[in-house]
Amino acid sequence: MIKIGSHISFSKPNYLEKAAQESIENNANCMMIYLGAPQTTLRVPKENYHLEQYKNLYSKKISPQDIIVHAPYIVNPSNPEKSQFAINFLVSEIKRMNYIGAKYLVLHPGSHTTFTIEEAKNTLIESLKKILAQTNDVIIALETMAGNGSNYCNSFEILKEIIEKVDSKRICICLDTCHIWDAGYNIKNYEQFKSYLKEKDFLKYIKVIHLNDSKNELNSKKDRHANIGQGYIGLESLKKFVFDPDFDNIPIILETPYINNKPPYKEEISLLLDKTEPTLF
Repeated sequence: MIKIGSHISFSKPNYLEKAAQESIENNANCMMIYLGAPQTTLRVPKENYHLEQYKNLYSKKISPQDIIVHAPYIVNPSNPEKSQFAINFLVSEIKRMNYIGAKYLVLHPGSHTTFTIEEAKNTLIESLKKILAQTNDVIIALETMAGNGSNYCNSFEILKEIIEKVDSKRICICLDTCHIWDAGYNIKNYEQFKSYLKEKDFLKYIKVIHLNDSKNELNSKKDRHANIGQGYIGLESLKKFVFDPDFDNIPIILETPYINNKPPYKEEISLLLDKTEPTLF
């Protein structure tokens, strides 16, 4: 089963109820929300979420486990000086997810800032262990990064090393197509890319996909999303992720830019689900 949706607004007054309604109107069967603005850790009380209304009206079309939550950008679990703040916040965020019944928390692994990559990596591993010890059920999906700035988790090798050292089934990977393209993975050569994932045993860790085109050329290290089919990756390559049986039942989430101040997700989902299926190999 193809699961496809988008980032969707989670805001007053109806929060989950309105987010699910809008997603279903876009012909989505999953969705991604921030439980507050991505640039802040401020959160409304979970009692405001309109959880019961969502369950009564929409949960049969978008189940709680298909609501992906994205952590805010400002937490940095890789920074030794700021990791405790990240741990405390992410523990509280996961408890809010438990209230909803959401399954996956997408997390930017953080940046090494003034520290070495090794110091950042070790801090992230310890942060994740502490978060997992204080929470239950939710799976943390570490997002592939583009390598911009001091973001260092821009390879599957690094992410796999972190996952193996944390040693928990509650850690996985969120593959972002724009990010990995900008990091140097040529996903237009889809067969070669998939062979690499399988040969290196990375495929089993991918549990969420962010499907975005890129405004930049391969290996740009810039991280700028483009609309589907309007960037350097292209529609044909992006559709291969959607129709790939290896990614059945994995939530595929669009995070593409608004067009004329309006979300393009209904049109882009339709474009991606066109019955003219691409040739995978």
